[in-house]
Amino acid sequence: MEIKNQFVHHDYARKPSAEYYELLTPKLADFSNAVDTAESLSAARQQFSNSGIERIILVHGTMVGTDSLGWYSHWERGVPWLSRKLKQGYKQLVDTLSRDRGNYDERFASAFQKGMNGTDPRESISVDRLDWTGENHHLGRADAAVKLCHLLLDSHEANERLMLWGHSHAGNVFAIATQLLQASAAGNRRLLSRFFHTTSFFHDSTGRIDIARWRRLQRRLAEYSERSEVFSPVEIITFGTPLRYGWPKSQEGRLQHFVNHKPQDPNQLFRGRWPANSKQWIRAMKGEDGDFIQLAFIAGSDFPPAYWSRSAYRANRWLSRLFEHNFRNSDRLANLKKALRVSQQGHATLVDYASVDSRARECCGHAVYTDTRWLAFHANRIAGRIKNSR
Repeated sequence: MEIKNQFVHHDYARKPSAEYYELLTPKLADFSNAVDTAESLSAARQQFSNSGIERIILVHGTMVGTDSLGWYSHWERGVPWLSRKLKQGYKQLVDTLSRDRGNYDERFASAFQKGMNGTDPRESISVDRLDWTGENHHLGRADAAVKLCHLLLDSHEANERLMLWGHSHAGNVFAIATQLLQASAAGNRRLLSRFFHTTSFFHDSTGRIDIARWRRLQRRLAEYSERSEVFSPVEIITFGTPLRYGWPKSQEGRLQHFVNHKPQDPNQLFRGRWPANSKQWIRAMKGEDGDFIQLAFIAGSDFPPAYWSRSAYRANRWLSRLFEHNFRNSDRLANLKKALRVSQQGHATLVDYASVDSRARECCGHAVYTDTRWLAFHANRIAGRIKNSR
């Protein structure tokens, strides 16, 4: 579906063609200890460097951010210093407890950075983390996309080539951001106006979202739109991202997905299995059939914004109509039963991680992607696909 006056969203009725995905059973040697991660990343670093990539941004998913339940943002208006302190403390606690299990912690980023450091500083690639609230609704992801868009525009102006790695709903944050940039390049002012109308639900000093940042992005995109400027290409990699929002055509050839998957139907290998009885539910919760979170958190699975914020609730409903305009709650169960693993855009690598790593079943099979032991495997697979697609 073309971007017109609404965002592209995922069509659960369509089946992916075989060219969109591949099945992969890894070998025991495909995941390593942190000690030799740097050495095993050397080939990937060289390929990234040859492709012009200068910086890699790691973005965490839902529930491991700075304000996953949306509690602390509401205090920004009255006691901003306390709100910021609580967000910082919450994120530090999350990083301490989860480490690299379903979260890009400092240990993961440091191991990645060590592997991206070349003997020649000019060939080194920087690795940074980008935090967001981690809220499980449209408004939280849209606010993160606004923050990301500023980073992408800054890199575009500096002629810096980026690669984005996103776990879980961070992939959907990327989808919103790239659709905003595509709308700007296409001169679609009406779509941009509808998106930024979200700020009208809030007072300027609400603190719920950074309204100044939203309006600044609106001005920046309007300027680019007048020039019909084409934005710098961005390599995007998603890990365990639930199928929610679609992707613009500008991402064709520069979009890869990794999903923890154990095929259930030999005739439809791109499908998982939605539990139909207690035995299957137990297997799903144990992560024995792959990533259950990736299957479950599709359209209709959001949490509402903090209940005391009427403005946030109204803004979220507005974004829901904009992002998932044809979605009906009555369709959710039917969509869940389809158990789709593969997006309609990009190339998906469906990996049976648990065949060699029992820890891949943790957190319903959703935590394995950020495990430092699998870092080299992911980086080398990504680099190989970039090399073969150019």
